[in-house]
Amino acid sequence: MSFAVLALGVAGAGVLVLAVTAVAVALLPVPPAVRAIVALVGMIMAVVAMGLVSNRITDRAIRAEYGEDPGGQAETPDGDGLG
Repeated sequence: MSFAVLALGVAGAGVLVLAVTAVAVALLPVPPAVRAIVALVGMIMAVVAMGLVSNRITDRAIRAEYGEDPGGQAETPDGDGLG
Protein backbone atom coordinates (compact mmCIF):
# COMPACT_ATOMS: atom_id res chain seq x y z
CA MET A 1 0.00 0.00 0.00
CA SER A 2 1.26 3.42 -0.80
CA PHE A 3 0.26 6.97 -0.17
CA ALA A 4 -0.90 7.17 -3.79
CA VAL A 5 -3.46 4.40 -3.20
CA LEU A 6 -4.75 6.24 -0.14
CA ALA A 7 -4.96 9.55 -2.00
CA LEU A 8 -6.73 8.03 -5.00
CA GLY A 9 -9.22 6.18 -2.81
CA VAL A 10 -10.07 9.22 -0.73
CA ALA A 11 -10.32 11.53 -3.73
CA GLY A 12 -12.42 9.00 -5.63
CA ALA A 13 -14.89 8.65 -2.77
CA GLY A 14 -15.20 12.41 -2.43
CA VAL A 15 -15.69 12.98 -6.15
CA LEU A 16 -18.27 10.21 -6.39
CA VAL A 17 -20.40 11.57 -3.55
CA LEU A 18 -20.10 15.14 -4.81
CA ALA A 19 -21.11 14.04 -8.32
CA VAL A 20 -24.22 12.30 -6.98
CA THR A 21 -25.00 15.42 -4.93
CA ALA A 22 -24.64 17.67 -7.98
CA VAL A 23 -26.98 15.47 -10.01
CA ALA A 24 -29.52 15.40 -7.17
CA VAL A 25 -29.42 19.19 -6.73
CA ALA A 26 -29.75 19.75 -10.47
CA LEU A 27 -32.62 17.31 -11.02
CA LEU A 28 -34.75 17.69 -7.89
CA PRO A 29 -37.84 19.82 -8.56
CA VAL A 30 -37.74 21.60 -5.20
CA PRO A 31 -37.37 25.19 -3.99
CA PRO A 32 -33.89 26.75 -3.75
CA ALA A 33 -33.81 26.44 0.05
CA VAL A 34 -34.24 22.65 -0.15
CA ARG A 35 -31.59 22.46 -2.86
CA ALA A 36 -29.19 24.28 -0.55
CA ILE A 37 -29.92 21.78 2.22
CA VAL A 38 -29.39 18.84 -0.16
CA ALA A 39 -26.09 20.37 -1.29
CA LEU A 40 -24.96 20.85 2.32
CA VAL A 41 -25.88 17.27 3.24
CA GLY A 42 -24.02 16.07 0.14
CA MET A 43 -20.88 17.93 1.14
CA ILE A 44 -21.04 16.48 4.65
CA MET A 45 -21.56 13.00 3.20
CA ALA A 46 -18.52 13.51 0.94
CA VAL A 47 -16.33 14.30 3.95
CA VAL A 48 -17.68 11.27 5.81
CA ALA A 49 -17.12 8.99 2.80
CA MET A 50 -13.57 10.26 2.41
CA GLY A 51 -12.89 9.63 6.09
CA LEU A 52 -14.26 6.09 5.94
CA VAL A 53 -12.22 5.24 2.85
CA SER A 54 -9.11 6.71 4.43
CA ASN A 55 -9.64 4.69 7.59
CA ARG A 56 -10.20 1.42 5.69
CA ILE A 57 -7.17 1.86 3.44
CA THR A 58 -4.96 2.87 6.37
CA ASP A 59 -6.07 -0.17 8.37
CA ARG A 60 -5.33 -2.45 5.41
CA ALA A 61 -1.90 -0.88 4.99
CA ILE A 62 -1.08 -1.40 8.67
CA ARG A 63 -2.16 -5.04 8.53
CA ALA A 64 -0.15 -5.58 5.34
CA GLU A 65 2.95 -3.96 6.79
CA TYR A 66 2.94 -5.29 10.33
CA GLY A 67 0.56 -8.24 10.25
CA GLU A 68 -1.52 -6.93 13.13
CA ASP A 69 -4.72 -5.07 13.81
CA PRO A 70 -4.29 -1.29 13.92
CA GLY A 71 -5.40 -1.05 17.55
CA GLY A 72 -4.03 -4.29 18.90
CA GLN A 73 -1.07 -6.56 19.14
CA ALA A 74 -0.03 -9.16 16.64
CA GLU A 75 -1.31 -12.67 17.21
CA THR A 76 1.16 -15.10 18.71
CA PRO A 77 1.35 -18.75 17.70
CA ASP A 78 -0.75 -19.76 20.71
CA GLY A 79 -3.37 -17.13 19.79
CA ASP A 80 -3.53 -15.25 23.10
CA GLY A 81 -1.63 -12.15 21.92
CA LEU A 82 0.51 -12.09 25.06
CA GLY A 83 3.81 -13.03 23.51
